[in-house]
Amino acid sequence: MKNKFVLLTLLLFASTIGWSQEVATAKHLFRAFYYDQDNVRIDIPENEHANTKLTGILTHKAKIVLYQDKAKTDLSNKNDLFVEVVDTTQLKPQFFRVLKLKVKKGNREATCWSNSPLGVKDSSSDFIPTTIYPIENNIYRIDIKDLPTGHYLLLYQEGISVLMEPYDFDK
Repeated sequence: MKNKFVLLTLLLFASTIGWSQEVATAKHLFRAFYYDQDNVRIDIPENEHANTKLTGILTHKAKIVLYQDKAKTDLSNKNDLFVEVVDTTQLKPQFFRVLKLKVKKGNREATCWSNSPLGVKDSSSDFIPTTIYPIENNIYRIDIKDLPTGHYLLLYQEGISVLMEPYDFDK
């Protein structure tokens, strides 16, 4: 319960003031990677140009905004994306999400959750249904072969708590 409160507090704090350099360089709780044609592990860099924003007055949407029009990582010829959970005490594999990013004004963004006077919705139409498969110990595989061409984001979201270690890729 304490971890959920900390993640929610961080999300709300980041939603109001944006991400500082200290947050972007914090210890990683997970890493994303893929394998090249020679089965060499290639780490996907965390997008350091990401921010959060909260829109609306009575109804709110929590969005992640990436300040570039494309990702540094191109996985167009890859079938799998892998996640290494560094902190297995805090993170549960079922809460990793792939979101489809929409291009707006030269940036890419996706909605994580929304709320209204009727309640909170902890998902959005930007989520891509995926299945995560355990490989070994703390390594998991996400099948991305059927993703259409576009911009995507891998992140960890449990309820409305989002861990801002955004790994973006193009497919």
